[in-house]
Amino acid sequence: MPRHARKKSSTQTYHVVIKGADRQLLFEELKDYLKYLDILEYYKEELHFKIYAYCLMSNHVHLLIHHPATTSLESIFRHINTAYASWFNSKYDRTGFVQDGRYFSEPIETSVYLLTVVRYIHYNPTKAGLEESPGANYPWSSYNDYKKKSTGLTDTNFVLKLLGTHEQFTAMHNIVPDDDCFDIHKYRKRIPDDVAKDIIKQSCACDSLTDFKKLSLIERNKYILLLHEKGISVRQLNRLTGTPRGVIERLIARNRSK
Repeated sequence: MPRHARKKSSTQTYHVVIKGADRQLLFEELKDYLKYLDILEYYKEELHFKIYAYCLMSNHVHLLIHHPATTSLESIFRHINTAYASWFNSKYDRTGFVQDGRYFSEPIETSVYLLTVVRYIHYNPTKAGLEESPGANYPWSSYNDYKKKSTGLTDTNFVLKLLGTHEQFTAMHNIVPDDDCFDIHKYRKRIPDDVAKDIIKQSCACDSLTDFKKLSLIERNKYILLLHEKGISVRQLNRLTGTPRGVIERLIARNRSK
C-alpha cells in the first residue's frame, strides 16, 4: 500500500517526531545525546534551517523546525538520520535501522499553534516523570536555551517576540494543560510589526505594501484570512496591507459563519 504524501506547511514550519526502530533506544548514554546535538548543530548551519524547540527523550526526539525554501524537510532529515544512524551503529557494533522508517511531521500554520507545540515539546520530560516541571532538571530540551542556561542551539527570538518577554514564556509553562491543546491566547502578546512583516513576506511573497495591493481580489482575500489565522491583528492587517478595516472584519466574519 503506497504511503500518503506528507502534508506541506505554507509557513515551512513543522513539528517532527523521530522514534527508535522497533521501539529501541535512540540514546543509551550521555555521549549519544551530545552527538545528536552536534549533528543537529552541524546540519542547521549547513542547510540553514531554524530550530524553535527540541526535546531528546531516550527513545524519541521532538523538533520544531522552520526550513528555507531552498531546502526540503526530507533532505534535512535524510542527512540527520543517516549521520546519527551511521555513528550509532559504528559505536555499538551493530547494523540495521536506528530510527523508525518514517518520521512523523505535522505542519504548523499559525503562531498560536506554534506556541502550543513549543509548550507540548517542553512538557515531555515532565509527562514522563523525569522532572517536576519544564526546565527543573532535564538537560536535553530547548527550555534551557530560552532561560539562557544552555547551548544556544535554539532560535529563540521568534517565539520570544510572539510572547513578548521571558516572563510570559515562563508563565506559559507554569500551568499544566488538561490535554495537548491548550488556550495559549492569554499568554500571547500582540505580534510586533517587524515579525508581522516577515510573516506577510513569507506567506504572500510580497515585499511591500505596493506588492500586496497588486494582488487580485481573490488572492488578497485569501491571504487576509491566512494572515489573520497566523496571529496578525485586524489593525495590523489594515496598516501593513492597506486593506480597509471594514473589509477585513467582514471577511473574517463571513469565514467564521461558514
